[in-house]
Amino acid sequence: MKSIIAWLKSNHTAITSLAAILISAIALFVAWDQSRVMRAQQHADVWPAVQVETQMSTEDGQHIFLVGMTNDGIGPALINRIDAVFAGQPLRHWEEMGTRRPEGLPRPDMWTGGSQGAILAPGETVILAQITWPVSEERWPLIGEYQADFFAVTVEACYCSVYGRCWTALRDGRTNHPEPIDACPAVDPDSNL
Repeated sequence: MKSIIAWLKSNHTAITSLAAILISAIALFVAWDQSRVMRAQQHADVWPAVQVETQMSTEDGQHIFLVGMTNDGIGPALINRIDAVFAGQPLRHWEEMGTRRPEGLPRPDMWTGGSQGAILAPGETVILAQITWPVSEERWPLIGEYQADFFAVTVEACYCSVYGRCWTALRDGRTNHPEPIDACPAVDPDSNL
């Protein structure tokens, strides 16, 4: 016992140094872990969650078909790319939804807006395409045919947060849940969606 006490007395600076190194290593780990948690919290504080929606209604004497996007998240969404398939064919412009209609259905009134490159604020909704026809009894069967194609539309929006984390929002009639991806594909220069 006396030899241990003597050894401790003669090496107390080495023991103190080792204890300081151990405490420093623990403090460094705690600081690293805390910064990792804070970084995850920063990303969560600006997480966008884009939902792509389709709607059909009949009001004010009009059949109204809408394709829109809403940012249900808590941070802005940078919309990088939108791809759509309608009636089995890829779309380059939203106006094509009005030209791909059952024979006998006249050309609709349309309003369209491109959103590639736009910033969607939290809670903001943008209408990508609005297609309308006046209500008439003889059009109901044709509107029904168009409606079947309309609700089968597939729209995929690729968007990123301000920190560069990216997701795709897919609306394909079955699911509308954002999925994380590494990066958005390049914008198609021929597309105006």
